[in-house]
Amino acid sequence: MIPTLTLLLSCLAGIAAIYHLLSILAVRHYFRTAPAIADGECPPATILVPLCGVDFDAYGNYVTLCHQEYPQFQLVFGVQDERDPSIAVVRHLIAEFPACDIRLVVSSNILGENRKVGNLHNMLAEARYDHIVIVDSDIRVGRDFLRSMVPHLNDPRVGLVTCFYRAAQADNWVSRLEAIEITAEFLPSVVVARAMEGMTFALGAAMVTTAARLRDIGGFEAIADYLADDYMLGHLVHKAGYEVRLLPYVVETVLGPMGFVTMLIHQIRWARVKRVCRSGGYLGLIVTYGTAFALMAAIMARGAPIPLAMLAIVVGTRFLVGWLVAYRSFGDEIVKRYLWLIPVRDLLSFLIWCVSLTGRSIEWRGKTFEIAADGKMIPR
Repeated sequence: MIPTLTLLLSCLAGIAAIYHLLSILAVRHYFRTAPAIADGECPPATILVPLCGVDFDAYGNYVTLCHQEYPQFQLVFGVQDERDPSIAVVRHLIAEFPACDIRLVVSSNILGENRKVGNLHNMLAEARYDHIVIVDSDIRVGRDFLRSMVPHLNDPRVGLVTCFYRAAQADNWVSRLEAIEITAEFLPSVVVARAMEGMTFALGAAMVTTAARLRDIGGFEAIADYLADDYMLGHLVHKAGYEVRLLPYVVETVLGPMGFVTMLIHQIRWARVKRVCRSGGYLGLIVTYGTAFALMAAIMARGAPIPLAMLAIVVGTRFLVGWLVAYRSFGDEIVKRYLWLIPVRDLLSFLIWCVSLTGRSIEWRGKTFEIAADGKMIPR
């Protein structure tokens, strides 16, 4: 049994190495061919930023939204609790940028189980413009963000525009592991999925659509009970017959110090949600965990030359992904500095994947939910 199992694990590791090489080619082809800036007018836009608590260096994130080199835009921040500490941060922002059109919406109205979506629904009532930009509160952007994203919606075939994200800062080893997962694991899989099946989902760091497109899919009410609201928003736009356009623009998130258990709970939660939303694709991730398979094969073979060589090949391909994709394509300086952590992150990702294959229970914002077969959250 041991030689057979060793051979099977080595084969899986070899398949993973091929996958990683193909992902490098897919990402490099994407960046050579994808449109970065659309021609035409820059229509006025409203940026919606849902808040719940204060993110690490939150004020610095919000300032980047005020510095947009764009003709006309509005900023709307929203909270559902009048005691939320982020209110003071937004009021300070309003005082510091009096020339910027900034609104703060404080409303306890609940639309569904996903309070973030309810928050967006409340803010939408204060939007002055038809073009709607949804940005996570922990995201910071460049001055050309709106100019690079919004004009793509001048194309009537486009229903939603989204883009990549990377970590701009990671202050401890746990946050560095999370940062590495984003650009050396998750984003390459997004590009591969786009190449294989088209863009049928969105990335929640930054999304641009219009009020008319939102109405076509049933508004925020249609995604109010889904934890993966970004995925569902893009998926419903795609099902409505529009193009979901992924741009080679990269926004940033600042990862403050975090505990290992907190990170693990967060990652398992999202892994279980992804498993429900994209069950086939999630099971297919088995071809990405070559580091774990090669290591197990080398241990079972007691350091035999061939399994050790396979381990070296797989780790080498992962370093190539880290350098050529995460650093050269996505500009991730954290991966460049901590390239050696990629195999550690690979082993952790495999563990999270195994745990997420069972169970539908998740913890989110102090409550426990079951994830239904259709992806909706059911409170326990």
